Amino acid sequence: MTYENFLTSVKELAPGCKPEAIPRWQDFAAECVDNGQFVQFERLTDQTAATEKWLDALHSSLQAVSRECGPETAAAMVDLSLQQCCLYPGEMMQAALCLENGDTARQIVHKIHTGEIDCTDIFSPISRREAEGRHTVRERLKPQAKGGRRGKSEER
Repeated sequence: MTYENFLTSVKELAPGCKPEAIPRWQDFAAECVDNGQFVQFERLTDQTAATEKWLDALHSSLQAVSRECGPETAAAMVDLSLQQCCLYPGEMMQAALCLENGDTARQIVHKIHTGEIDCTDIFSPISRREAEGRHTVRERLKPQAKGGRRGKSEER
């Protein structure tokens, strides 16, 4: 996807986003290529083509966020770039749920660093249902609070 097509499509997917946020996603795509990160690990020698593959991947995830969470959440996702918070495609849907819950860019980055936002495949968008399921599993894995069913009264 060319940058011009990306720009036009993102404006349609997330009409409320700040126009100055969109070019930062292209910068992120180019930075990924500069760092040797290639979509689906397919190394391309043409930097422009490699960046356009990243724009394709980013667009697919933004499209999924817009479709499943609405254009307002998609706009908030695009605007994260203004806070140096560009996300990999595999992180976007989980981050969209965080945005819906009022989380900030800083909180989202923290959740990525702590593994609360799980990105097992950075290139592939996930559905809202899958993102919610990942959160549900994580909640079930949290240790029980002290004084619960395994409190001192049950220790023998």
